[in-house]
Amino acid sequence: MKKLLENRTVLILLILLTSAASYLTFRYLYGVSGDFPFTQEILLVFIGAVATVLITAVLLNQQTELELRKEGQVLLLDQKSATYSALVEHIGEIVEKGRMDAAELAELKVLNHKLAMIASADVIHQFSEVLRRLDEAVADDAISGSEQARIMRAVARLTYFMRHDLLGRIEGEDDREVLSDILANADDLED
Repeated sequence: MKKLLENRTVLILLILLTSAASYLTFRYLYGVSGDFPFTQEILLVFIGAVATVLITAVLLNQQTELELRKEGQVLLLDQKSATYSALVEHIGEIVEKGRMDAAELAELKVLNHKLAMIASADVIHQFSEVLRRLDEAVADDAISGSEQARIMRAVARLTYFMRHDLLGRIEGEDDREVLSDILANADDLED
């Protein structure tokens, strides 16, 4: 029964059917009470109250649904932001240390799984590029200065896609220019 009521078409059909039956019933009662104007007024007040309750219930239901959807979006945005920040910080720690031990690899795997659940396809794709550069760098158990620069440039590119995933497209912004500025800032910090 609950699943049946979740279907909007069935719900609308039931409301229309109930409304039509109510109208016919009240029309009959209104006609029967024609000799008693006081009874007609009470009947009209009752009809008005029922209509007000139905309209209010529908509006509250819609508002609750929108609020829940909005709250879900806020929670997802918070989760994305926290995961993205943790990932960038973790990669920064690995690069700063110049090596990656087993615990850091395990943390990176967990962050990878979190990304798989919440990140956009562009972020996941770009993260694979960061992982490729990180794998190349730790193959000899130490991350050299040039490898650090390549990893951080890939992270800078990743942050552009993270920014785009979190904020969406911002009106009046040139995406290529923003990416270019982010990469230029990363390069300036490496010099």
